[in-house]
Amino acid sequence: MKTDSTLICPVCGSALEWNGKECRCENGHSFDPAKEGYINLLLSHQRRSSHPGDDAAMIQARRRFFDSGAFDSLTALILNSSFITQRSSLSLLDCGCGEGHFLGALSEAHDGQFFGVDVSKEAVRCAAKRYKKAKWIVANGMRKLPFADHSLDAILSVLAPRNPEEFARILKPDGALILGVPGVNHLIELRSRLAANAGDFEEKADEAAVKCAPHFTETHRELLSYQQTLNAVQLADLIQMTPIFWCSSPEAKADVQRLSELTVTISFALLTLQRL
Repeated sequence: MKTDSTLICPVCGSALEWNGKECRCENGHSFDPAKEGYINLLLSHQRRSSHPGDDAAMIQARRRFFDSGAFDSLTALILNSSFITQRSSLSLLDCGCGEGHFLGALSEAHDGQFFGVDVSKEAVRCAAKRYKKAKWIVANGMRKLPFADHSLDAILSVLAPRNPEEFARILKPDGALILGVPGVNHLIELRSRLAANAGDFEEKADEAAVKCAPHFTETHRELLSYQQTLNAVQLADLIQMTPIFWCSSPEAKADVQRLSELTVTISFALLTLQRL
């Protein structure tokens, strides 16, 4: 069994060996891979509930929405990120990977080691069932991550919580942090109808860069904005998979669900930051 110097044991911090059937460290701490192929490295004290993260309904909504193609332009932007395309092979972590859409696409388009981490076991299970070229791990991205110091070339974080201190620890000195954040007026038409926060997202990219500033400096920014007409199924899934679901009234959601379609603004900023 070959030692993977990238992963570390969440209990003792020693190197973690993971082949198809076994995952253990030299101190005897073992983690049985699930039948779908992922491992659960989330310790009991690292979670706030018995089932943390997105539930199965939210995960399936996200899977259907991504499969519909509405965010294909964002996927293409990530796949063609200059930091990624300049490397023939790389080790990359998608922290807050959800059901695995972006990392799955990267793992199929590029060579290297690809790791997906999410606190939701449902999300990681869903990802592992479909995308076999990446390694999927249940872990809390806001706590200590199960990766060795300076072991990764890149970290991807798209619409997910960020942990700059840990990102700086596990990235190589020349590594990059790639952030996907909402752009100006992202989903403004939908948010306005739902009486959620209808203000624009103009400051999100700058805010993200500032929060990472103690450890990273922004080197590149790409903006993406387009109009997309969503049908009733896409609208229902989009509401289910985003924070809009929690900040909208049942009446507002029901009103949107009566629409046959709605054209919305889809807007993102993709930031590349280098370690200081």
